[in-house]
Amino acid sequence: ILLLPVCGVLLLWRGGTVIGVLNELFSTKAGAVPILLCAAACMISSMNDMVVPSVSLEGKSVWLVQSLPVEPRQVLKAKLGMQLLLTGIPAGICLICIRVVYPYSALQLLLTALVLLAFVLFSALFGLFLGLKTANVSWTNELTPIKQSVGVLLAMLIGFVYAILLGVGFMLLNGWKLGFTAYMALFGGVTLVLCAMLWCWLKGKGCRIFASL
Repeated sequence: ILLLPVCGVLLLWRGGTVIGVLNELFSTKAGAVPILLCAAACMISSMNDMVVPSVSLEGKSVWLVQSLPVEPRQVLKAKLGMQLLLTGIPAGICLICIRVVYPYSALQLLLTALVLLAFVLFSALFGLFLGLKTANVSWTNELTPIKQSVGVLLAMLIGFVYAILLGVGFMLLNGWKLGFTAYMALFGGVTLVLCAMLWCWLKGKGCRIFASL
């Protein structure tokens, strides 16, 4: 939450040097620098995985939430909403700082925002998916679902890998041949499709898992 705007401010401070070095390194692959900047922002945002232990942290009091006159879907939406709020806003601040440093065109900025926010949404949905699949409400110490959860570990690792894939796919898998616009549109579209699949699972089986804890 704090690291995203802090990194944005640091980029404002040393951005000219960083961008200059990156432009020289990837001068033969147009569009590589803005994609790498977006991938870095995605990687930092993946560190916020608070939604993963949010189910387990209900503990033995989970029955209180289940007994409320609301549907399980509303409870899960509230958990998602907090993750999205506390990650999306800092990510937006970081993106503004990146825009100040790097001369994006209007279309490039739009696609970068799409990919970054889609990644934030994917991280939240996938984190809640893992939180439900690895739920543990019988802990005796609240640190157990936070620091000793397989779901938290997987969320961080897969978030890192997915963010790295954004840059690696462009640099090493010939994504640069598509060009910035086509590649970012494709990556954002695939991410949104994954988000839709996760949301459908959460509305169905995910709600049933939560109701049966």
